[in-house]
Amino acid sequence: KMSKSQGNEIVVTELLQHHPAETLRFFLLTTHYRRPIDYSEERLEEIQRGLDSFYRFFERFSRITGNSFYDLQAPIRRGNFDMKGTNAEFLVDVGRHRSAFLENMDDDFNTGGAIGELYELLTTLNRFADSRQLEAQKPDANTLQEFVRGVTVLKELSQILGIFRAAPAARDRGQDELVHGLMQLLIDLRAEARKAKNFAVADQIRQRLAKLQVTLEDRPGGTGWRLG
Repeated sequence: KMSKSQGNEIVVTELLQHHPAETLRFFLLTTHYRRPIDYSEERLEEIQRGLDSFYRFFERFSRITGNSFYDLQAPIRRGNFDMKGTNAEFLVDVGRHRSAFLENMDDDFNTGGAIGELYELLTTLNRFADSRQLEAQKPDANTLQEFVRGVTVLKELSQILGIFRAAPAARDRGQDELVHGLMQLLIDLRAEARKAKNFAVADQIRQRLAKLQVTLEDRPGGTGWRLG
């Protein structure tokens, strides 16, 4: 059981009827096991937004490498991370986050602090992908290999916490297909408007979607979209 902010109790099985199991696992891990868990829907929504930032990165990794994050082989090691490479500053940052994560876990199983390091590592990985323009152009072999090394550390640390083992399943596959179909229609309409130099309509489509928390991303291979 968990305590609600107003003092009532709620059973985890009840929450599983309305929230993905990984969201609840992530939520539980953010609180130290010795402390009471203070539940609120607002907090769960915040956790879900945080998880979505990881899911978006996993999609980005797939676009860059052509491989799935979930298929990465990342055995858990106790030794230090090898920080030698062409992109030394990036690899040093990855190694620092890994060490801090393990220190938190050794500190009376401080999972909240460990998850904080996962977020820091995620920021480092995204920043590296941005600075090297990994989606806009084909990276050299060393840069790509070192990027994958950094992402493999994220997979390794995630395994310790038992998260990100498999891609999240769509709650309603029919609805999911409908949403993707409608989004592709809007993307196609926007592309046609831009081709016809009707930029006012193209901008309006982007702006109206932004109000719905949908972000369009123009990429070399076409336009994609994401929530948030």
